[in-house]
Amino acid sequence: MYRFYLLYCLFLCLGNILFAQTTGFEKGVPQSFCTVQSNELSSSEEFYKEGKRSLAWQFSPRSVLTVKLDTPLHLDSISKEKRGITLWIYNEQARKDSLRFEFFSPTGHVSYRFGFRLNAQGWRACWIGFAHMKGDKQENTIAGYRIVAPDNNGRVFFDRLVFPVKEMNQRTTPDMQMPYNNSLTFRDLWHWCRVWQWEQLEYDLPLPATLTPTEKQELQTIEERLTKVLTADKVSQGKIDKAYATFQKAQIQRSGNGFTGAPLVVPDDKLNRKKGEISLNDLETMLSGFAYDAHYNQSKDAEHKYFLVWDYAMNQGFAFGSGMGTNHHYGYQIRKIYTTAWLMRDKIRQAPTCDNILSTLSFWAALQETRKACGKNRDELLDTWHTLLMPKIVSAMMTKDERERVRALKGLSRWVSTSLRYTPGTIGGIKVDGTTFHHGGFYPAYTTGALAMLGQFINLTNKTSYQLTLSARKVLKSALIAMRNYCNKYEWGVGISGRHPFGGSMKDDDIDAFAYLALSGDFSDKGEPFDHQLAADYLRLCKRNTPEAAYFKQQGILPATAPQGFFVYNYGSAGIFRRNNWMVTLKGYNTDVWGAEIYTKDNRYGRYQSYGSVQIMGAPSRKASGYNENGWDWNRLPGTTTIHLPFELLNSPLPGTTMARSKEKFAGASSLKNQNGMFAMKLMERDLKNFTGDFVARKSVFCFDNRLICLGTDIKNSNSDYPTETTLFQHVFRPGKDFIRITGEKKQQIGLQQELPASDTQPVCLEDGCGNLYFVKDGKVKVQITEQESRHEKLRTPTTGTFASAWIAHGTAPKDGSYEYMVWIQPSGKELKTHVPAATYKVIQRDRKMHAVNDILTGTMAYAVFEDTKPAADNVFSFLPAETMVMYQKENNALVMSVCTPNLNIAEKTFTTKEPSRIIIKELELKGKWHVSAYDKRVKTTYRTGTTQLSVECQHGQPVEFTLVQ
Repeated sequence: MYRFYLLYCLFLCLGNILFAQTTGFEKGVPQSFCTVQSNELSSSEEFYKEGKRSLAWQFSPRSVLTVKLDTPLHLDSISKEKRGITLWIYNEQARKDSLRFEFFSPTGHVSYRFGFRLNAQGWRACWIGFAHMKGDKQENTIAGYRIVAPDNNGRVFFDRLVFPVKEMNQRTTPDMQMPYNNSLTFRDLWHWCRVWQWEQLEYDLPLPATLTPTEKQELQTIEERLTKVLTADKVSQGKIDKAYATFQKAQIQRSGNGFTGAPLVVPDDKLNRKKGEISLNDLETMLSGFAYDAHYNQSKDAEHKYFLVWDYAMNQGFAFGSGMGTNHHYGYQIRKIYTTAWLMRDKIRQAPTCDNILSTLSFWAALQETRKACGKNRDELLDTWHTLLMPKIVSAMMTKDERERVRALKGLSRWVSTSLRYTPGTIGGIKVDGTTFHHGGFYPAYTTGALAMLGQFINLTNKTSYQLTLSARKVLKSALIAMRNYCNKYEWGVGISGRHPFGGSMKDDDIDAFAYLALSGDFSDKGEPFDHQLAADYLRLCKRNTPEAAYFKQQGILPATAPQGFFVYNYGSAGIFRRNNWMVTLKGYNTDVWGAEIYTKDNRYGRYQSYGSVQIMGAPSRKASGYNENGWDWNRLPGTTTIHLPFELLNSPLPGTTMARSKEKFAGASSLKNQNGMFAMKLMERDLKNFTGDFVARKSVFCFDNRLICLGTDIKNSNSDYPTETTLFQHVFRPGKDFIRITGEKKQQIGLQQELPASDTQPVCLEDGCGNLYFVKDGKVKVQITEQESRHEKLRTPTTGTFASAWIAHGTAPKDGSYEYMVWIQPSGKELKTHVPAATYKVIQRDRKMHAVNDILTGTMAYAVFEDTKPAADNVFSFLPAETMVMYQKENNALVMSVCTPNLNIAEKTFTTKEPSRIIIKELELKGKWHVSAYDKRVKTTYRTGTTQLSVECQHGQPVEFTLVQ
């Protein structure tokens, strides 16, 4: 019995190591494949999806193809969820029949099965995991599988077969052949793999019986506008040449009722270009180049090849009802195909395959989703707007029946309008503070392009019945204004850059969205013919001589000045502070906001982006402001408190995605009168490999006019190998041109290393190379000008550069580290003569419980309250609650006050959630008797002997501002 048990355990182990067995058909029919009639199977060159041959099965009614495994596969609770089978099936003739796949145990019992419908002609993917198969699933040992033919004669081909797949792709896509394949696609937060699910929707809009003259005129107007947009840029000969070269290399030729040539597969299908396989991008290249040649040069050869490639693509699986295994993120690979279709629309409507092409275009544009309004919990909207909105427009406009065209445009307009609402939680879309969300976070790199396409939709439909609703356009305006605020002039800070730390900016088409939205109406309720604010912003941002710019100038609009003030974006745990033409980006992270997005090949050293960064952009670009990746020390983003690690330890410990959130809820910004503001955070590092799990700090930044008061306390960790630092500045240094100052003395020698202790009585004064002054009153300051070696954020290869840097050294394993410094941003000569830096502010409290500052010049009090606090010597407050930011200014016998908690208070802590931000009530106690000057349902006061209880409802991380009168 014991010997039998050992043999059984060995059998299970062998079954568990049977991973990802690829079956090829280049050398004939594998011995493990058999049928009752030996002549049913053959290796064929007629069609193939890999190599040059596939397995042909000439079946008769109810024939069975059996595949026995050399080593049985055992499914445990884990592998049952992960493993499955992938292959491609070529069907010669569309029919209502199905193939039935059955997986049998050593006793012959079928516990797992699924059907594959033969309702399309050509290659179709058959990808499915055991978790989504049918059957009783009682016996978990698989000895083999069989394919049962339908009740008719026929022939199919199999290729690209992998069984068992070690780990099925999570985005396996249901389609017409396997509609119930993957339950993930039916959750409301999913997006890319739901095209077949949406295909089942029916319009809830009526089909008009006839069209009115106005409806016909509007169709013509939109067609003219769309043509102007899609033919604005003449294509280069290089793109045409590339199409012909790709076509020649692909060797596309008709074969029987199909094609041979380079297999067309998606990247997740282990695309191998060395074997001659091509992707949707190659398909886009060929169709684009041939369409341009046919349209602009009237090439008949290009026209012939254009339709030949279309026939080939649909035969290969880029067709109506086909999922191609997994079609996630395909929008980035097919956008230009729709431009080609519009250019060739008249030819397409005359082609014998017109209906097939139009149905393919509509299906892959996901136009079918717009048969209903956009779901309120629809995630990943930025990707859809960016990559599929134009395809949706083109598909709607190419519908042959004009009545259907009108209904499609109405559905699309309604869908876009309903997608433009403030989305809850951390799902994609636009938040109430104007931030745009993708990947569960505030993400400007995905904002650009997405807002541009929304602007283009407004441009195409302006002053027609398909124009977006007023509420939708107001939501879009809030996102454009936010983008204007966090870009200086076109670029944003490193802290909010996601996985693109030194990249990303507003482009011309994003800027055009300002003009298009402005022309759609006035949002100021002043009855103007267009929105003057957006028009002025457009003139500030636009560098081209456009018709829109000329019109606005003719109407007397002047370019706006750069945004001025303090802007709170706590859905990103961020604050933006602006004066003149400079911008400061303040960035933290908490339980609802991730700190950095790190991918397999992106931003590998970006861990510290949100560790309280205080990045000054004093020029319109990162590079001009001294930020350059070559040689950049990833440990020293200005303002951050970090453990200075060697790059091999700073490199993300996970091979894939790292998007760490904090266990602390308190990190974000607040403002007063939208002019001055503050930032505060409880910094806590996550306990991951190469992280220091007990690393904590309490940080704050108070922003007044052009001054930043930066405080830190409670800095502690157990890392005794590497020093903890708070960075003052790091910027590119040009030898012979740049200089810094240390206590007034100019320094510009390479190799400078200097250490200076700071105190209240002897502060350290520094000037960086960008005109900013630093006055350090607490901490050991280190300054250097040196050539640095760093690592490329994607390639991880060495980079070099010369930088000037300064930081406060807290030593290794600090127990109670702290700092205090003031940054004076680009002060004028008059300011330097008029004000003594130390006399411009006073720190009232700086400890574990609270950071409080009184700004003398603006008369502003500001509190970053980390723990419940009873300020002993405060003239206004007798109690302040934990994790609250409070600011006020005195005006006669009144206080203009703001109260904020950056905590979004979202219940579900996961990558993305539709759970909304919930109200948090903050209870403050003031000395004396106060009342609110104007009714605000969020603010209540009650009175006790000698004190006023102030209750403030906070939500969405937004400051609540009000006036108290004594």
